[in-house]
Amino acid sequence: MTKLTWSSPKLTVRMLTITAILVAIQVVLSKISIGSDSLVKISLGFIATALVGYFLGPWLGGIALVLNDLIANTLLSTGSSFFIGFTFSAFISGIIAGAFLRNQPLSWQRLAIYELVQILVTNVFFTTLWIHVLYTTPFNTLLLVRLPKEIISWPIETFVIVVVLQAIAKHDFKLDRGY
Repeated sequence: MTKLTWSSPKLTVRMLTITAILVAIQVVLSKISIGSDSLVKISLGFIATALVGYFLGPWLGGIALVLNDLIANTLLSTGSSFFIGFTFSAFISGIIAGAFLRNQPLSWQRLAIYELVQILVTNVFFTTLWIHVLYTTPFNTLLLVRLPKEIISWPIETFVIVVVLQAIAKHDFKLDRGY
């Protein structure tokens, strides 16, 4: 596997527009979900997170996911309360996605490792930690409940990400071109 990317595209009006579109896609796909916010939730937001990382890189991707979290949990809240820990997790998620996916070869191995790191860091560790902090549920108990879902979702999410990103790469969508 090659190196990670630590740069985002130059911030232009075009990139701001693309960022806004990707944030909107993230908001919509994250709202398509089943399950409880306070325990186990399955959504399509992982697709948009990968797109954000692919097109925006780690830093702009992290900011885009913070904006998504703020919009989804304030303006478009469906009863869940805002918690800054989840905003931090969103930023870390954007950094991970951008570092693994921006200007990198999209092999299934790389995407599987990206998805594994994303799941372990943000879903297994941070989300479980924030639920523990919010609801004072024992961390180990939460982990035992949440871990099977994450183990099952890893190959499924990897397959979906491979299909989506390789289709985009095949059509050579380079949104940061200067034209």
